[in-house]
Amino acid sequence: MSPAFDPLTFLGDLRRALARDEPDTLAAMLAELHPQQLLDLWPELDPGERATILTRIPSGKAAEVVSNLSDHEQPELLDILPPRHLAEVMEELSPDDLTDALQAFAASDPESVTEIKSLLDSETLAVADTLVGYGEEEAGGLMTPEFLSVRATMTCGEVLEVLRRASPDAETIYYLYVVDGSDRLAGVLSLRDLIVSEPARRVRDVMNADVVRVRTETDQEDVARLMADYDFPVLPVVDTGGRLVGIVTVDDVLDVLEEEATEDIHRLGAAPVDVDYVHANPWLLFRKRVSWLVLLVVSMTLTFNVIAHYEAIIEEIVILAAFIPLLIGTGGNVGAQVATLVVRALATRELELRDYLKVLAKEVGTGLLLGAAFGLFIALYVLIFRAEPRIAAALGITMVLISFTANLVGASLPFLFRRLRIDPALTSSPGITTVMDVVGLLIYFRVVIWIVGPLLEGAGGSPGP
Repeated sequence: MSPAFDPLTFLGDLRRALARDEPDTLAAMLAELHPQQLLDLWPELDPGERATILTRIPSGKAAEVVSNLSDHEQPELLDILPPRHLAEVMEELSPDDLTDALQAFAASDPESVTEIKSLLDSETLAVADTLVGYGEEEAGGLMTPEFLSVRATMTCGEVLEVLRRASPDAETIYYLYVVDGSDRLAGVLSLRDLIVSEPARRVRDVMNADVVRVRTETDQEDVARLMADYDFPVLPVVDTGGRLVGIVTVDDVLDVLEEEATEDIHRLGAAPVDVDYVHANPWLLFRKRVSWLVLLVVSMTLTFNVIAHYEAIIEEIVILAAFIPLLIGTGGNVGAQVATLVVRALATRELELRDYLKVLAKEVGTGLLLGAAFGLFIALYVLIFRAEPRIAAALGITMVLISFTANLVGASLPFLFRRLRIDPALTSSPGITTVMDVVGLLIYFRVVIWIVGPLLEGAGGSPGP
């Protein structure tokens, strides 16, 4: 297919070929269609068109499409494809993708998935059933058992012969793992080292015995981070006894990184993390979003209480109310900004809990600089347009204190959450904003009473509580 693939043009041609029942034209079009291009078209296709395409392309290509569909999209295949044809496509999936698909089917239609399983090869099903025993977010649930292992006593020539016979069924052959008589991981042999070594050399003399590995229960996020840190395209997975049971490949890790990044973004925005937005209906979105938003609304009543508490001083100097949105908005923005930076640094392990004091010292300086800049601006603004020095001073000092406090709160909450073993991403922008609304108002009115209060007393008024 040409790089200048136009989905809309192709879709129009495809639909015309289907309408005219032109099998030769359709076959030629589908032969050139890359699985990723079909995925790009997928949302625009109706169920009948999807079924026609999946039944007219090779099972291997159809499997690539199926493996990249979401958990919400895969169950549709139970309705649009004949069970036997769907089973043929499933046979082409890698074991980890097959397991994920079967779990998605089972969650949607347990009866239909039983029929599909009955049509699968017993050996294929046995491998998938083994992977089902691991958690979805663990290395065991992420790995594939299709790998090549060799013995340390073999010669390089013998290993090359094994590769010629077994490579079509292996997930990757760029790294070969060396195991002992009990299948415990003993070393790793790269394809490069294998090729440049003399055929008569023993594997034990060529292999690297220092192997980075993960356990089956290792969290998928730690697996992804480890592969990124070491630039590994593949990582071996061992069980509690050190036996090699599978490998995790870079394509699976890319999916994990996307999932984790999406989850963090949702949490930072106080949005639900377990919803497929594209396919969710309004009622589901309401149920998933309302709980957190109600909590925020209830929390915002604290803001009302603070303002009501200082109602007397606002009645004396009405202009003070006009600056409330500016002050608390700045506090929320500053706090959310630094919280985002810290949460991301914690997620990528650029920061650890032991770095809190270093971060705090940095944000003290940053907060003071931000506060001084904002405070000077608002003070000059009031002096120029209102010519009220005391109010200008009160606003300037308030802006310094709010910016400084917001920086400390935004930097500290993610560390506190990590210490409590809660995802730091839950220190979301709405949460920080709510906290700073209340804190900012308290700072504002206390500063106003301190600076402007004497004027009110001299005029016979009350500076408030």
